[in-house]
Order: sequence, then C-alpha cells, then structure tokens
Amino acid sequence: MIKTFHRTLTLATIGSLCLLAPSLSHAASPSKSEIEQLKQQVQQLMQQNQQLSQRLSEMEKNVQTQPASSQTFSKEDQARHKSMIEEEVARQVKEKGGGPSINEFVSLSGSIEGDYKLGKDFQGDHSSAFVLDTVDLIFDIKVTDWATGKIVVEYDGTEGNEDLYIDEAHITLGKTENMPFFLTGGKIYAPFGDFSTNMIQDPLTQTLGEINAAGVIAGIEKAGFTASLFSYNGFGENSDPTDGDNDSINGFGAALTYSYEAEDRGFKVGGAWVNNIGDSSTITDYLEDGGTYSVFDQVSGLALFFGGNFKGFSLQTEYVTALDSFDVSEVAHGVDEAAVGAEPSAWNSELAYTTAIMDKKTVFAVGYQKSWEAVALELPEHRYIASASIAIFDGTTLAFEFYHDEDYSLADGGTDNSGHGFTTRLAYEF
Repeated sequence: MIKTFHRTLTLATIGSLCLLAPSLSHAASPSKSEIEQLKQQVQQLMQQNQQLSQRLSEMEKNVQTQPASSQTFSKEDQARHKSMIEEEVARQVKEKGGGPSINEFVSLSGSIEGDYKLGKDFQGDHSSAFVLDTVDLIFDIKVTDWATGKIVVEYDGTEGNEDLYIDEAHITLGKTENMPFFLTGGKIYAPFGDFSTNMIQDPLTQTLGEINAAGVIAGIEKAGFTASLFSYNGFGENSDPTDGDNDSINGFGAALTYSYEAEDRGFKVGGAWVNNIGDSSTITDYLEDGGTYSVFDQVSGLALFFGGNFKGFSLQTEYVTALDSFDVSEVAHGVDEAAVGAEPSAWNSELAYTTAIMDKKTVFAVGYQKSWEAVALELPEHRYIASASIAIFDGTTLAFEFYHDEDYSLADGGTDNSGHGFTTRLAYEF
C-alpha cells in the first residue's frame, strides 16, 4: 500500500508540472518576474515531493523490519483471546441456567442413573436387581435478571412406582451480584443441613434431616456469607395427633453458612436450626404410615457441618440431631416397658481423593456414619462405606460402592445383625 501511494504521489507531481506548462506557453510575452515566480513554485513543489518520498521510504523500511509478532497475533495472544471467549460463553451459560436452551428463556439439564444392586439385609435375606434409580429433568427459567424459576421433575425408582412427580418448583427474586437480598418461594428444600457426599447412598444425616415442602426462603449473600430464614408447611401441635394435618404453616427455621474458595483449596462451614425435625421426609413418612398427622410437641432440630478441600483431598463432616425427645407413641426407642421417646441423631464423615487416571477424573472415598436412637426410622447404628468413580466420557460416570451396616441391639429394638450392599452405577448428566 505504501508503494502504491508513492507512485500516486509521483504521478501527481508530474501532472502539476504539466498543468504549469500550458500556462507558460499560452502566456502573451510573460515578463521576467512572472517567469521567476513560476520557477520558484516548481522548485517548491519538487522539494515537497522529495520530502514526502523520503518519509514514505522510511515508513516502508519500518514495516519491513518490524517483527512478525507485532504485525499479527502471536500464538499466546490467540490462545488468550480464545480463553477469554470461552470464559465469557461459560459465564453466559451459567447465568442462563447451565443447560442447552429450549427457547430464549428456558434451559434444560438433568441426569439418568441406572444401578445394579446386590446385598443382604438385617434379616439375612439376599437380593439383587437392576434399578433405574433416578431420572431428573431440571428446567431453569430466566426471563429477566431479577427473577428466575426452577422446576425439577423426578422419577425415583426406589419408591416402587412409575410415577413422575415435582421435586422442586420455585421462583427466586433477586440478583445477588448487584444486591445481596433474595427471596425464594414454592416447593423447596429447606436449607437445613448440607448433605454433601461422594457416595451413591444418601448419608444418614440426609435421611434423618432433609425437609422438602411448600414454603419460602428469605436471605442475604455477601462476602462468602449466606444467612437465611425459612418457613414451610409442616406438622403442627395437637392434643389428638390423628386429627391434624401437615398442610398449615407450622415449620420455620434459620441457617447461616460461610464459604471460601481459592485455586487449590477451600472450605464451607455452617449450621441451621428448625423448630420441628419431625418435618423431615423420613420422619413424616414414618408418622403418617402410623396414622399420625400432627405431634403432641414439636421437636426442634440442629444441623452442623464442615467441608474442606486441599488440592486433591477433601473432607466432609456433618451432624444432625433432635434437640428433644418425641413422645413415645410417635417415635420410640427401645422395646416394651423399656421403650422411651426417641431423640434421633446422625453423623457422617468422609475422606476423598480426586485424581486423573488416563486423563479421566477419578474419585476414591471412604466414610463412617453413625446414628443414635433411630432404630424406629430403620437407620443402621453403624455404616462403613467406600466408593470409587471415574468419568469415562463427558457427562458419563461409572461408580462402584460397598457398604457394611450394623443394626441396633435387641434391647434397643434392633436385630443385632449386620448387612451389606454393593452397587454399580452408570450415571449420565446433561
């Protein structure tokens, strides 16, 4: 381009001289002073052309001597540029909801989990089965930046039926990146407990304490802290528990957590209180199966948890407990005249190591779990558990798990026997 401009400038100079020539030839006897003036103009024009030519030559030399890395993107710049684009796309996908879009406002994600199970229960009976354990369809809805919706449709093969049901369906108001307050209402999981695990089986703490009901959560997120208050439909107090129902706003609680995340380390710690641990799904099902639809006295519950990771290692610990005893007619511990109202509690601890085998993410985990006064809820007193999982393809995980359970003693109402189970799971997430 510089050479082309150089040629154009030369032609323009020659053209200017040609325009001056007719002026001289057609002039009628020009005077000596006029001829001198025209000579000066020609000399000035030639000097200007020479200066411009010199400057253009210098520019051309600079371009030719300039290193290739300054004329085009280096490989490092291209990689950095590509990384920035990928990060921005990932951010937008995460903000949108994490799954492929159904339309402009709705994204879909989910999982399919198929198991092969074999084991022996406390009665000594052996079993083996192929089980479609769980199918989740998760719809994330975002029409505006200040309101999001979530619907989780689930099939649970352990329930013994083929029905799909709504596991979660709620709306969240708030944009915590700009304003720390949020409000969530609908069918929710109350923020009572953390229940993080690397195992296939739900931890005993989750079995004892998980609350899934219609309700509302109001909270604040700031500088790693999340504080929330929640309320939901739950068991009320009634002098005749067979007359009540759990469709009234009787449950409430509070939770506080703090999390920290760095490049190769992080932790999360928190606690929660609920006014009636009897609203957990396990205890509610147990009471309703026995014809109880309210309680003589609501029994408050407490959950404390800690989870940390450093490089490839991670640790999870959690404790969930009732803070008082149920009435002996509701949840009992012991047998016959020695039976008393139970004050159930559970503990979970896990140690895991994450590495790569043949470039595939692999997790090894071992754990110990224990329960107290939970024989009526069919929880084991002790559980020893180990698992291994490997991500064989994108979104596809193959996992193996073995656990050994020990039941409560005969005096506590158990069998004093042990049982075990082995599970192979193929899970696909999308």
